[in-house]
Amino acid sequence: MSAGNLMIVQGGGPTAVFNASLASVVSEADSQPGLGKIFGARSGTKGLVDGDVVDLTALSAEQLATLRVSPGAALGSSRFSPTDDDMQRMVEHLRRLDVRRLVFIGGNGTMRGAQLVSGVCRAADFEVQVIGVPKTVDNDIAVTDRCPGYASAARYIAQSTRDLGMDVRGLPQPVTVLETMGRSVGWLAAATTLAKSAEEDAPHLVYLPETPFRKEQFLSALDDIVTRQGWAVVVVSEGARNADGSMVYALNDPSHMDPLKRPMTGGVGQFLAGMVGENLKIRCRSEKPGLLGRSSIALVSAQDQRDAELTGRAAVKALLAGETEKMVSLLPLGDARETELVPLHAVAGHEKTIPVEWLTDGPLAVTDAFREYAAPLIGELHSYSAPFPRNT
Repeated sequence: MSAGNLMIVQGGGPTAVFNASLASVVSEADSQPGLGKIFGARSGTKGLVDGDVVDLTALSAEQLATLRVSPGAALGSSRFSPTDDDMQRMVEHLRRLDVRRLVFIGGNGTMRGAQLVSGVCRAADFEVQVIGVPKTVDNDIAVTDRCPGYASAARYIAQSTRDLGMDVRGLPQPVTVLETMGRSVGWLAAATTLAKSAEEDAPHLVYLPETPFRKEQFLSALDDIVTRQGWAVVVVSEGARNADGSMVYALNDPSHMDPLKRPMTGGVGQFLAGMVGENLKIRCRSEKPGLLGRSSIALVSAQDQRDAELTGRAAVKALLAGETEKMVSLLPLGDARETELVPLHAVAGHEKTIPVEWLTDGPLAVTDAFREYAAPLIGELHSYSAPFPRNT
């Protein structure tokens, strides 16, 4: 196979460390002889189809250092679903640019896309190597201990929960519902339990897609908490589901569906706040960090930053070793090997939910085993002095 050039693709939702992986791929590739030019596809797979690429070969050390700590997706990202004709155009552009190695940085959809691109190129008798680098705040990619992007978003939402609790207890509302991202998995919502160090601390109730939401049980538990201490913080994942599997709240209007024709999530926090006001007759407001939760570089996790760079470098080394149709998988903390390669077919189309043994029917939804897993990933949270006790 021709030595050829390298193409990098970013796909799916951005994260605080998305560009750290990109910078490490460029840096590692630039340090290796014989890899040719380094290209980046603009707007994900759409850039491959349109031939819209940028030459990253000449990026300076200063530019790479800035890129490393920049949130978002520097190349632009997308959730583009190419047609068969689009894929043929993509192969033509790869031939023209003599791209023989591709690195796809992204989540589940991007890994499926990487597998598809490899297969289409093979069918067209155009030999390429394809390596995937995991990325998602949802932490739902299979066959990897964790996903770059998750720990930083988890640290942001955990710290925000602790901060919110300090605010609400200072001027009782008396209830605030905090909505997290997570269409079908609750890894982010579960991370808020790390904010709690005492029984009265936020959060008080947590609802995940993995465990059924029951209205009457929710209202009864919340009423008990407010009666006991005068205030409460509820955390709910945007993809929370009822016992029958339906979403607690979703916008099914076609105009609000994403490019993959999925209903828009978000709004469940406001929906529950209305439920509380209507049924318990107490004031309840909702908060939703939304995209802020995945784009904050100020609360980036040190482990997350390291993981993002580690997987990027490992991808280039895998290409140089002749590997293809593999994804770089992170091994549990403490494993000296740090990463391993797993087949794309073991990743694409699979989703990692919170393990059943880490779930509980209790108010916080997850066990200490989850917190033991997540705590070293997100790092230390800011702690505060306890409020002055009331006079007795």
